[in-house]
Amino acid sequence: MRAMRRTRRETPPIWPLLGARTPAPGQPPARPRRWPQIVLAALLLLVLGTGVAFWRLSATVTSYPGAHFNVGHNAVWLEHVWAGQPHSGDEYDQLAARLRSEQIGFVFAHVGPLQSDGTIPPDLAPNASALALALHARLPGIKVLAWIGQVELAGGYAPDESVNLTDSQVRFDIAHTAARFVTDDGFDGVHYDIEPIVNNSARFLDLLDTTRAALPSGALLSVVGEKWAPDATAASVLYAAHRAGAWWTSYYYAAVAAKVDQVVAIIYDTGMPAAGLYTLTVKQETANILDAVRSARHPPQLLIGLPTYTGDSTWFHSSAENMGTGLSGVVAGLNSNRDTSAFTGVAIYRYASTSDADWQTYDRVWLGK
Repeated sequence: MRAMRRTRRETPPIWPLLGARTPAPGQPPARPRRWPQIVLAALLLLVLGTGVAFWRLSATVTSYPGAHFNVGHNAVWLEHVWAGQPHSGDEYDQLAARLRSEQIGFVFAHVGPLQSDGTIPPDLAPNASALALALHARLPGIKVLAWIGQVELAGGYAPDESVNLTDSQVRFDIAHTAARFVTDDGFDGVHYDIEPIVNNSARFLDLLDTTRAALPSGALLSVVGEKWAPDATAASVLYAAHRAGAWWTSYYYAAVAAKVDQVVAIIYDTGMPAAGLYTLTVKQETANILDAVRSARHPPQLLIGLPTYTGDSTWFHSSAENMGTGLSGVVAGLNSNRDTSAFTGVAIYRYASTSDADWQTYDRVWLGK
C-alpha cells in the first residue's frame, strides 16, 4: 500500500495546471504559489470594508427632500459693489425680486475689508446706508448684515495686510466699526468673516464679547464658522496642511455658538476631488456642526454656506464642489439628525457668481419648485 500511494503521488497529472511545470524525476512537486490568492483576498476585504464604511457614513435616519427643511430664511453674500457704488431704483428692484423669489431672509452685504488697525474708512462703503434702506423698503422683514472680513495674522499674512486679534485695541476698534454700520447706516447686525480663526482661539471669543457690548440691543451678531474636525489633533494637523483655512472641534463650535445669534458654516475649499466625496463631506460636516451648535444653552441659528464660484486648485474643484453636490450633502446631513430645530437655511457664496443654472438647481432641490 505504501509503495502504491507513493507511486500515485509522484505521477504528474494528465492535465497540467496552467503555468505549472512538471517536476524532474526524483524531485518533489513544487508548492503552489499562494500570494496571488492572498492579494486577491486582501483586495476583496478592502473593497468590502470601503463599501461598508461608505454605507455607514452615507446612511440617514430619515429621507425627507430638501424642501422639507427649507423654512424660507436662506442667505446670500452680496459683493462690495452694492455698498461701494450707487445703484438705480431698477437695479434695486431686480435684486429684491431675485431675493424674494429665492426665499432669502439674510443678506451679508460686504462693506469693506478691515484695515490692520481694525477700522474701515467711511468712504470705502459710501452706499451702505442707501443699500440697507432700499432692501428694507422692498423686502420688509429681511435682515441686512454688514459683512466685515479680513485675514487674521495667524494665517501667516503680513501684519499690515491682516488683523491681529491678540491686540485688544484692534478687537475694540473692530467691534466699534461693526456697531457703526448698525447705528449710522441702518444695518440689522454684523456678519464677521475673519479667517483663519484657529481652533480654540480665546481672542476670537473676546472679540465676540466686545462686539456684543458695542452693538445696540436687538442687533444680530453673525459669524462665519470654520469646517468641523473630530478632535483637536485633527484640527491642528489640517490647519498645518492648509493655513488659509481652519477646522473647529465640536467643543469650540459650542463655545462660539454660546456668544452669537447666528453661525454660518462655510463648507467649501475642502480639497475633495470628486462630487460624491464632496457630498459625503458636506453631509458629515452638516450633521456634526448641527449637533455641536445645538449643544449650546441657547442655540443660535445655523446656516450652511455653499459655493457657486468656479475654479480648479489644490483645495477647490468646482466640478466637485457646487450647488447641486452641496445641497445634496446638506439634505443628507439634516436627514441624519432627528432634531434640526437650530438649522435655519443655506447661505450662497456668492450672489454675482450664482448662474441661472445654479438658481434652477437650488429651486428644484431646495425650494421644491
